[in-house]
Amino acid sequence: MLLAERLTLLLLDPRRGSVQADSAPHLQTLFGAALLAELILVGRLRARAGSWYMDDALPLAHPLLSELQRLLGAGPLTASVCLARVSHGLPRLRERLLDALARRDLVHRVPRIRLLPRAGLRYPLRSQQAHAQILADLQHAARAATSGMDYALLILADSAGLLRVLPADLHSAAYAALGQLDNDAATLDENLAALALLRQALLDGEG
Repeated sequence: MLLAERLTLLLLDPRRGSVQADSAPHLQTLFGAALLAELILVGRLRARAGSWYMDDALPLAHPLLSELQRLLGAGPLTASVCLARVSHGLPRLRERLLDALARRDLVHRVPRIRLLPRAGLRYPLRSQQAHAQILADLQHAARAATSGMDYALLILADSAGLLRVLPADLHSAAYAALGQLDNDAATLDENLAALALLRQALLDGEG
């Protein structure tokens, strides 16, 4: 499951079937950030001297990631420019991600108003197990972040306003982990350095 799809499930109101974030970044930007984080985690976006460079030697299996790779080009790229490009160049990310989850039977796909398709769709949660697992992954990341995926989840959850609902001990641990990205740039490995640039771009966008 894509990181962006996992974030979608975390933000989904399970009964209403809508996605909302109590945060400053627009949802389109937030989902775009999740896709950029995915490219970092699979080794396609690499950090060097404060910029990102695309490694496009091999094709990507997921069509949405391939589309994003083509959109970004080779680089050098700043994280802020990448966020702007994905926000404007990959339209309707929320709907595309929800439709992908529906195809995997993780959410329902039903008309917002019965017998009136023009009113739009809603996506009530179908798989409680999938939602519970992703929430458990977030709590694990908050408790003991070690991998790039852990840190990516924390970055996105923070920007989405999700960390504030964690228990106090996990909330404190999560921000301690994020503080390493903010303050220890010289000691980070390549993936974490690239994620730190993404986090800074999101924070700059909130200011």
